[in-house]
Amino acid sequence: MLTPDDSALQAVRRRHELRVLETLVTHGSRTRRELETDTKLSRTTLSAIVGDLRHRGVLTETDQVPISDGRNGRPTKRLSLNPEAGAAVGIELGRRRISISVMGFDGSIVNHEHRDVSSPSSLESKVQYAADMLRDLVSNGTIKPETVIGTGVGIASRHADPTSLSDGVAQQLDPQGATLAPLRAVLPAPLLWDNNIRLSAMTYGNDDDNLLYVVLSAGVSAAMVTGGGLLRGGNGIAGELGHISVDFAGPPCWCGRHGCLESYINVSNVLVEAAHRGQAFDSIHALSAAAASGHGIARNVVDWAGVLLARAVVSACVLLDPSKVVIAGELSQFGEPLLTPVRKALAGQHLDLGPRSISISTAPYAPTAGSDGAARTALKHWALASVS
Repeated sequence: MLTPDDSALQAVRRRHELRVLETLVTHGSRTRRELETDTKLSRTTLSAIVGDLRHRGVLTETDQVPISDGRNGRPTKRLSLNPEAGAAVGIELGRRRISISVMGFDGSIVNHEHRDVSSPSSLESKVQYAADMLRDLVSNGTIKPETVIGTGVGIASRHADPTSLSDGVAQQLDPQGATLAPLRAVLPAPLLWDNNIRLSAMTYGNDDDNLLYVVLSAGVSAAMVTGGGLLRGGNGIAGELGHISVDFAGPPCWCGRHGCLESYINVSNVLVEAAHRGQAFDSIHALSAAAASGHGIARNVVDWAGVLLARAVVSACVLLDPSKVVIAGELSQFGEPLLTPVRKALAGQHLDLGPRSISISTAPYAPTAGSDGAARTALKHWALASVS
């Protein structure tokens, strides 16, 4: 039987172990000396923890490729998480696609699967389709259920209830319109689900980032990653950038406000705007190509979209103070001309709070971003617990 002193010692050791694991999750690999600096642990304590984790198969140690500097000596060893120690599975049930990502314990992608689906498909049918895809991956050996430490599911649906965000003592509540039981039947590991855009943001945010992730597509969606975790808000609806008003005299929005960003710069409205200005385009890609070639109307439409985007993003940046803004979705094809008004607006803002730097970029289209982010979220949620 453990005495109180024994339990206290175990708790201290566990905290030290978590510091080592979190450092490796963040950096990928480290030397022992780097781990000493990162964790502030003594050499003796670190050696004991590393030895135990290696014995349990959680860590691997490899020789670092030496840089030729004319010196001889023993090669430096680097410690990394063992990708075979476990895996996380991410699933995106998008409006027009289903994707599955298998992520190793070290954060590397082991496998991607992606299928397009018809738009009218119900969430229930998408869950069943994803379950069939999982069974195929299990049957061909790509996924070994016994090694899966957790599953993340991104759903193009309402945000998760902030009081029920993952399986724990009780299972997370199912989303409206479907049960996730078919997925649980294939992979009995614990599960979490959230909005797919929110989980996609985890693909682009590192632990050191404060990321504002914006998707300009059929609508406008956004998410905030801070300290490696998602900002959900008290009611689970943080990130509704599309419902920031950019014109108080603008058209009414279903949310009850007027002139919301989403009322202007979604895919269909941007194409309608171009047509109203005298030039119809079949797609955002065609409009983007025309703007890049110097077409006057196309360039004006991109400038118009950029100015409206700037109004919303600057408001969000004042409130959230991100260090990085990433613009994704179909409209991100507009590239730098879309970002120029945002950069200009941010540069012109002076809060007299000291120097500030915000990186702004676009993200190329990635059909598996949602499932990658879902897998990464599951990995971060359950990986450290799995080696207790």
